[in-house]
Amino acid sequence: MKALKKLAVIVLILSVILAGCSSKAKDGDTASTGKNGKQIELKYWVPFSGSDGKYMEEMVKEFNNSQDEIKVEFMNNNWDDYYTTLKTSLVSNSAPDIAVSHISHLSELIPTKKIEPLDELASDAGLDWSTYADNQENAVIFDGKHYAIPLDTHAVIMFYNKKYLKDAGLLNEDGSIKMNQGADGFTAMLKILKKELPNDVSPLIIGSNNVFTFWIWDTLLNQQGVTYLEDGKANLTSPESKEAMNLLKTWLDEDLMPADIGDNSYDIFKTQKAAITFTGVWATGNFETEESLDFAAVPFPQLFGQPAAWGDSHTLIVPKQDDREKEVAAVKFADWLAENGVMWAKAGHVPSKPSVIESEEYQEMPYRADYASVMDIVKYMPDTPKLGAINDAILESLVKVNYGQATVDEGLEEAQIKVNELLSK
Repeated sequence: MKALKKLAVIVLILSVILAGCSSKAKDGDTASTGKNGKQIELKYWVPFSGSDGKYMEEMVKEFNNSQDEIKVEFMNNNWDDYYTTLKTSLVSNSAPDIAVSHISHLSELIPTKKIEPLDELASDAGLDWSTYADNQENAVIFDGKHYAIPLDTHAVIMFYNKKYLKDAGLLNEDGSIKMNQGADGFTAMLKILKKELPNDVSPLIIGSNNVFTFWIWDTLLNQQGVTYLEDGKANLTSPESKEAMNLLKTWLDEDLMPADIGDNSYDIFKTQKAAITFTGVWATGNFETEESLDFAAVPFPQLFGQPAAWGDSHTLIVPKQDDREKEVAAVKFADWLAENGVMWAKAGHVPSKPSVIESEEYQEMPYRADYASVMDIVKYMPDTPKLGAINDAILESLVKVNYGQATVDEGLEEAQIKVNELLSK
């Protein structure tokens, strides 16, 4: 009898100890899902500035608190040299476990052969590619393999001041712009605004001396069914390219938008010194902080033959590691970020999963649902590891045109020569 009592006491003590251990695991001190009974720790690199970085950091915290299998260490890197640092880390085998890459940079990172193709890892992680939007999923496929997990779409869209357009008689009852179709119709609408607006308010504002000129020219090019690289060669002197640049020059020459505008185009629209602006979806969060600004946000207007808009996407890549368990965990984390895209949509980006866009929570967010369809018309830039240098060369020539230092024909011919030289090296 005494022996039985002693055994019962021992069992009770052991159960208390085990319960304590279980409690500690739940608190995150030791997770029980990894091979060695500990949490899988992932290093995560991003290049986000401003509010983007804050939103992503909050998402990482939410993920870490939502489960005890994986712990993600968030590291926000300097945007200016992010891709140089990331590429160096890949080739030196010191890369993080997961990292953000724009779709436009995948073509320079994949040739390092240090990025894992994700199809087998996705299968192990339970990721279902069919839950992602077709346009975004197709953009991360190279040689028949998925090399990244799409997180969002960020594109050039149109913002307009509803008060200014209403006062000029340019709003329909549903709040959409009243204008005739095409480039001529849009330009005519700008001319009406010029007559009706106060003298210190511009009909249109864009960054005329920075990358916005390139993005809008590229948008107008794609709306004509053309890209600036064709069959590995520059296609910058085509009739469509000239048509796109001539339209931008017309808006400048007819004083429908001011010249020599840089990054302050955001503030000009926000302070109601312009009626319309073409800028990225990420400006939504900035503009909505100004309570006196009554604005709308919609996809880029179709000014030529087909709907299109310049755009890019943040994606998640998995650098090659010796640890398969970590790679699978990285894919699980990436899929969680996409599945919880409503949190990321606060920054203005369009989630990569249609189910997120269709959710009640997303649909109730101000502005976002009004331009979400841009994800279907985004035209990604050509795949080339020299894309950055090519785009810089084109922009330099386009800005010369804006400044009147070259005609449209001269500027595009100069760009054609520079880009072909880059491609030949």
